[in-house]
Amino acid sequence: MKIFGAGRDGAQRFWIVPAVCVASAVVLAQGIVAVDRVFPDDLSSPWVDWVYALGIDGSRSVLTSIGGSMLGVAATAFSITIAVIATTSSTYGPRLVRNFMADRANQLVLGVLVSTFVYTLLVLRTIRSAEDPANAFVPHLAVNFALVLAVADVAVVVYFIQHIAASVQVDTLVRGARRNFHSVIERWHEHGTTPGAVPTTEPSTEGEAITAGTAGYVTTVNFARLSALAEKHKVVVELVLRVGDHTLPSEVLARLRPVGRARELAEPVRECVSIAGARSTEHDVRFAEQQLVEMAVRALSPGTNDPYTAINAIEEVAGGIVTAAAGPGPGGNGAGEDAVRVYFRPVSLEEIVDMPFDQIRPHALAQVSVLQALVDLAARIEVASEQPAMSARVREHVRVLLEQFRDSGPHPRDLHRVEQHIAARRTEADRRVTGG
Repeated sequence: MKIFGAGRDGAQRFWIVPAVCVASAVVLAQGIVAVDRVFPDDLSSPWVDWVYALGIDGSRSVLTSIGGSMLGVAATAFSITIAVIATTSSTYGPRLVRNFMADRANQLVLGVLVSTFVYTLLVLRTIRSAEDPANAFVPHLAVNFALVLAVADVAVVVYFIQHIAASVQVDTLVRGARRNFHSVIERWHEHGTTPGAVPTTEPSTEGEAITAGTAGYVTTVNFARLSALAEKHKVVVELVLRVGDHTLPSEVLARLRPVGRARELAEPVRECVSIAGARSTEHDVRFAEQQLVEMAVRALSPGTNDPYTAINAIEEVAGGIVTAAAGPGPGGNGAGEDAVRVYFRPVSLEEIVDMPFDQIRPHALAQVSVLQALVDLAARIEVASEQPAMSARVREHVRVLLEQFRDSGPHPRDLHRVEQHIAARRTEADRRVTGG
């Protein structure tokens, strides 16, 4: 079974980009110093005199200043990042922290600053004192390149300040969560299109159980590999857990038919399922949607009371839900029953549709504008789906919303506004569905 850290495989491992930058700095320092060793040290051309303007002491002072300054700036940048993460976590939800950790710009800025320090340190150690004329050496090219890096780092710091200020704006956070949701919805449409893998509504109790073997969240399932494994051994594998589900080591991951093969195939089946310590938005449609929904819920909390952020989150989550409702849901590939080797339970469209209504509605009863945004969401889903069952489902959500709002004792004017909005959106939806 694949077990790895939370988040996108490389994007959210914060250390990868800085580590690459540091390794590049090591190679660059050694390479330029090597060129310096073979480069003539007695050129008198006025075009290149500036390269040799710094002597031994001057080169040491410049490198020491650049290295110390860049390390201090890197520490400050890292502190700013941590402060932003803490503020965002407490205001908009801790699950958005991974979006900051996955931000390539933040990773690159810290990597460039730290690598500049490493570069200057490695070049500094190659300078030999003039007290030993036979071994005196000043890597003039490497020292001047350090000056170029220092100027570039100033531009990087200015960019970082602008970027970190923009990244904590609500619009930026919502757009980032929306992109994650849209991306995973596209993959949700393709879920289970591997030959021999088809969806099922309820897990079967038949077959021999294969336990998860570890605790964590299911983050991905390699259907192609699992289907090939089942075909090779002529067995049927039914996945009990879905992407996003939490499991314990002793809980059932999958069931195998015919019985008697679980001991042989348990580990190969586990290797087709990735389990991590935290959920990821890469393939987990429920978690990606939950990030937007959580922003709306937190915006409606008594301590925040920001209905406009909640409305923004609802409007952004609408795009992903409408895309899911308008397209085909996860399904099989038309293979006959005899060719089916893998059964799985996908996240249903109903679950995707229900989440914002069920989780936001209880917190929005005091905000008419947010209730109207939920009504708009229902109308959009109804028009996009054009399925009677889905139309009935979203209208039921609107009915429950209106019923709870009435029971909360609103002002007559607020009640009238909500009722009028519902009537107008229902009429508009009917007209669009019928083509009127």
